[in-house]
Amino acid sequence: MPSATTRVAPKVEMSEADYIPQVDVLGHHFASGHVLYLYHALGKGYFKENKIFPVFSRTNHSPKVIEGLMHDTHKIGTATAAEVIRATSEWVANGNDPKDFPVKMIYQCDQNYSSAFYSLSNQYRQQIGLPLYPKDITTFEDMIGKIVRPGGGTPTVMFWTIAHKKGLTDKVNPSLEGLGYHPDKINISSAEEFDVKSYSNLMLQGRLDVYSKPTFGHGQFLGRAKTTNEGLQHVAFSTIECGIPPVYGVGIVARKDFVEDHSDMVGAFLRAIDKAMPECVEDHMFGVRTMNEMREFGPEYDEIEGIKAAITAGKHPEITGEGGFYTSEDTKKYGYGCIREDKLQTLIDMLAEAGMLKEKIKPGDVYMDMKWRTD
Repeated sequence: MPSATTRVAPKVEMSEADYIPQVDVLGHHFASGHVLYLYHALGKGYFKENKIFPVFSRTNHSPKVIEGLMHDTHKIGTATAAEVIRATSEWVANGNDPKDFPVKMIYQCDQNYSSAFYSLSNQYRQQIGLPLYPKDITTFEDMIGKIVRPGGGTPTVMFWTIAHKKGLTDKVNPSLEGLGYHPDKINISSAEEFDVKSYSNLMLQGRLDVYSKPTFGHGQFLGRAKTTNEGLQHVAFSTIECGIPPVYGVGIVARKDFVEDHSDMVGAFLRAIDKAMPECVEDHMFGVRTMNEMREFGPEYDEIEGIKAAITAGKHPEITGEGGFYTSEDTKKYGYGCIREDKLQTLIDMLAEAGMLKEKIKPGDVYMDMKWRTD
């Protein structure tokens, strides 16, 4: 009998493939104006131009994306930097080497991420027959006694960061559904969002007082006010107003082993995204229309997602600050999607100070520098 010998499994290389390789991409949410670069690249044919065929699917929020990539259901995804940091920290707390954590950041789309807390104004609540608040909800403290849904991922991280900074963690009921309503606390609900309008529908029904979203959430209300809910008035205050500076938000993440084994495919995917980034900043509606045509959504969603995309693309600096979500002083120097260790350290420190890390980690533990721009 011949002795067994170790053999290296063959792998697909793009230069030798007789087809365009498929890459399965897991999104942190439904297609929206937040990730218009994906659909701008798709609509312009930039993935095909780079000989890569992405297949997009979705789950709810970044932690599930990271879990999916950890279990190898997908190779690439979109997730927030904060959740990659938290997952890596938990990996280390369980006795593992951070360098071996299977999911890494590879392209940081959101350079200046902020979130906001949205509610209906008292004037509009009176108009539609809902009970009035003592005052419009314009501060974090005004949420005491209210039912609040922090969006999954970084909006939740920022909620707890503010609560910690203000010394109000003992004023938070972490589970409305599990512990019941407490009139002297901020009551956190776990109501899920399945489409663009789930949370705002709950608010219009009087079942939810406040939800937090990235600051493009203005689009839901402004879009409704121009289409299906004429005269709708909302109130919002942002994490920036609460003293939390913008941080890294959603970016492209990938399995470490896939990057190592198929850097050509990952590089092709990133080059398509990177070509789309400056174009979608200039023309945010192309990606929105591409996305909505794929979903067969009507003009109402062009309005809603168009406003959201305009905010992320930097058309409303009064909401986001200069540059919107995608453009920063760093991107002007190093290009879109750049990952800077000083920015990662700021986010790590913020999470640690809020008690949201199980083990302290370093910036180099959470990202991979592929140098794909020179491929």
